[in-house]
Amino acid sequence: MDNIEKLGQELAQVFFRIEERRNHWHTISRDLIATTLKELVARFPMFDWTVDINEAWQNMESVYVMFNYTASGIVEKTPNAIVQKMKKGGLLSFSQSRNGQVVTWVSYPYVDGITEDGPKNTVLHTAEPEEVDQDYIHRYVEKFLEEMISWENDSREEIGFMKKHR
Repeated sequence: MDNIEKLGQELAQVFFRIEERRNHWHTISRDLIATTLKELVARFPMFDWTVDINEAWQNMESVYVMFNYTASGIVEKTPNAIVQKMKKGGLLSFSQSRNGQVVTWVSYPYVDGITEDGPKNTVLHTAEPEEVDQDYIHRYVEKFLEEMISWENDSREEIGFMKKHR
């Protein structure tokens, strides 16, 4: 019975910590992330990016910066139409996890109708909300931009004609 009591107390502490994390997100982290990202978007408008907050799920919200949709430069020509393929995405998200921690992740761009499975996502880091400060945000914006440079410069898994011509 002593072990059950000990485990019960430990579980109660876990529940308390989740509530602390969520409270920190709602009172500090979310606004700090949004403000910092908006400052960067204003400072570097040449990137054509936008900051938004996804509040579709309470206690699983996210604040993100995303490149706006742009023409990819790839044009599909058929006998009936000429279709400009759009490059979508390129997103850095700071998201609440189910336990209130902050998951920082990247969604890579994709070209609509060319990339088979849509965007690829990669988790960069998971942090306690108290760890997320302006330096943390700047560090991961830098990492995001490095990832976007790599995505644009490197050969990728998808080959432009593979989806349409298999």
